[in-house]
Amino acid sequence: MDQQQTGGKPKKSKKSKQQGKSNGKRQAERGRSGGTATHFVILLDRSGSMETLADDVVGGFNTWLADQQRSGDDAVLTLVQFDSQDAHEVVIDAAPIAGIRPLGRDRFIPRGATPLLDATGRVIAMARRREQERAAHGLPAEGVVVVSITDGHENHSRECTVSGIRDLITERESAGWTFVFLSAALDVYGEAGALGYRAGNVQAFRADALGCDMAFQSLSHASGMVREQHRSGRTDSNLDLWGEEKPAESDRNSRRS
Repeated sequence: MDQQQTGGKPKKSKKSKQQGKSNGKRQAERGRSGGTATHFVILLDRSGSMETLADDVVGGFNTWLADQQRSGDDAVLTLVQFDSQDAHEVVIDAAPIAGIRPLGRDRFIPRGATPLLDATGRVIAMARRREQERAAHGLPAEGVVVVSITDGHENHSRECTVSGIRDLITERESAGWTFVFLSAALDVYGEAGALGYRAGNVQAFRADALGCDMAFQSLSHASGMVREQHRSGRTDSNLDLWGEEKPAESDRNSRRS
């Protein structure tokens, strides 16, 4: 696990580090005006076919991260990469968003196949454990947003099934979680629909620099919407983050050859 924390500052005493970490956690947990903090769980496809998009994905993610940091410190971030060699590599584990540094290109090295089902099942289980642990310690609930970003279809899972993932997503949505699916695959809605994603929270994008940039811009806009909802103390599992306004998808459709 590699927590992408900010660096380059003078060393602090152990006590100062602990106090700073505690303050950051309290700020992220508190939210604004007594609202709910947001926990973004980003599941990032690192399979071999992502190689042509690697620079654009890293740049898009870092732009999204900077946007969320400017929006406020009432959020935490988990980043998990997956491929057939490792279906669950935790890069960032529920860290306060204000203290996370940009993702380095050397941390995103595409390889292998796409165990999308296994990766989704594992990341939901991870977020669920955090939710349960927080409840057991009397900590406030977070608004959980799970975002899957991929360029292709499932082709290597060994643990989970389509129906099993659909049941998990349905169950967690009923508890107030939000699930988002961004994909450059051919049949984006067929795959996302089979897994139980709401159509208004699914968006296709073209697998090139412009398409990737527009996808992350659209994700940033949607992330701001859901954070405002959480700040007001509401979690709405019926929220359509994009509805019919899907700029990356419109771009893809307009450039079909």
